[in-house]
Amino acid sequence: MISTKEIKDRMKKEEKYATKKDINQLTDALTQIAKIVNDLAQKQANPIIVRGSTPEIPGTADLSRVKESSSAQPLVKPTDEEIAAGMEKIPVPPAWRKMVDELLGMDFGIDVVYPQAGSGFLFKIIVPEEKSNMSKDYKEFYKVDIRTKAINYNEGTEGIKRFCETVKRNLERKPQAV
Repeated sequence: MISTKEIKDRMKKEEKYATKKDINQLTDALTQIAKIVNDLAQKQANPIIVRGSTPEIPGTADLSRVKESSSAQPLVKPTDEEIAAGMEKIPVPPAWRKMVDELLGMDFGIDVVYPQAGSGFLFKIIVPEEKSNMSKDYKEFYKVDIRTKAINYNEGTEGIKRFCETVKRNLERKPQAV
């Protein structure tokens, strides 16, 4: 394959026109680039997902206490958007579980999602139905009260603590009628 510098040198010598050979080489190069981009797009659209490789660890999100309707999908499966975005669900550190238990209660579920890109993680608090202040319409549509916050790595446990306190204050409010 001819280099870009060689093509530029030829163009300078011939000044005005590219040869048929130059056009064919350019076409070949663009075809190869298009094939590479297509292959990368296929890999992105069909990622390889390894399931069951993470052992069950105490302190992970316990979603069994969340009541769902039979039509709702289980919360433990990643959504298509999460898979496309390359997000991974990883067990919750026991220290975070303890913090949620102390600030909110042991009946609150938690889940942490670590996107492959970015400088933080998504921290999700699953509010028990009896403690939720979601409106009737919200409850009918979403079925479950999940509070989510993106927390920067540099915020760490302090960011989680502030979020838990914010959720606690919010749950003390009455639901708003829509």
